[in-house]
Amino acid sequence: MNNIKKYLLPQWARNPLLDYEWFHHRVGHARRRFVLQLLLLGILLAGAALFLDAATTGSVRTSQSAASVLWGSLYFPALTLQTLTAIAALLLGAAAFDAQAQGNTWDNLRVTESGAGLALRARWLGILYRLRAPIAAILLVRLILALGILSELTAFGGGYLQMLNADAATAVADWRVIPPIIALSLTAGFLLPLSMIASFAALGILTAFAIKDRLFAAVAQVLLVVTLLVFVTAASLAVSLALQDELTLPGAAAFLLFLGYSSYGDWGLALLQLGSLGAVWQHAPFGIVIGPGLAGLSLAQALIADGLMSLAQRLLERQN
Repeated sequence: MNNIKKYLLPQWARNPLLDYEWFHHRVGHARRRFVLQLLLLGILLAGAALFLDAATTGSVRTSQSAASVLWGSLYFPALTLQTLTAIAALLLGAAAFDAQAQGNTWDNLRVTESGAGLALRARWLGILYRLRAPIAAILLVRLILALGILSELTAFGGGYLQMLNADAATAVADWRVIPPIIALSLTAGFLLPLSMIASFAALGILTAFAIKDRLFAAVAQVLLVVTLLVFVTAASLAVSLALQDELTLPGAAAFLLFLGYSSYGDWGLALLQLGSLGAVWQHAPFGIVIGPGLAGLSLAQALIADGLMSLAQRLLERQN
């Protein structure tokens, strides 16, 4: 890395171990692999979106805007991709310990000042770089959906925003406050995938160091994966039923359901289309603050990921 890039990194990231990790991902075949992976993911996402669109009845499609149809077609393929990416980050984080242990380098790193911690964080960033193709695909989908929101805003002007505010369970006094709220929702939509994937990678690394027995560590990782899948499936079903008025929840429960699902389930995907965003505002009291809250929560998740890495570092340094 050049000096400019190093200057932009935190102090702990300016170390030769990170340069070593970076070198393995900069070679020509790695770049070609990234392009091929991104192209393949794009084809799979487009194919799944076209299949879902074809499975939708024509009468439903014609009654929706183009942005709404696009969001409805891309939602579940994108949800599946980001769930699988989170699982991959968790498993790669857990495997980082075994890869380093097989190289018999932990003992040498522990005798140097902060050597083990720097190696851990270099591996952590290496995991994110290895997953750059699915991360890029996830962000590309969100960029497309964000452009759909902009097209709807320009097509309907302030009238659409006034309708959304009027239908909200808790409306704001001035509808002109809504554009900044939508902007914060879009910001959260781009930050949450990064903070969530980083958190899962850190959680995998911590699991590997906190549980010394490899069998028990593997069981813990399976339980984490199953928990994630159950939560995403159950929360997605509950949110879908709530939006269709087939599930009635008290105000506080509805707010917590939409906030929790947006935070850890679909990572804000439900807020990346104005119709769906308005439905959330309509069914959850104070739902209008969920988007801005997610922007702040993404920063908290980044701090949590950093804390998990610090804890893993302390566990490693205490090992004999």
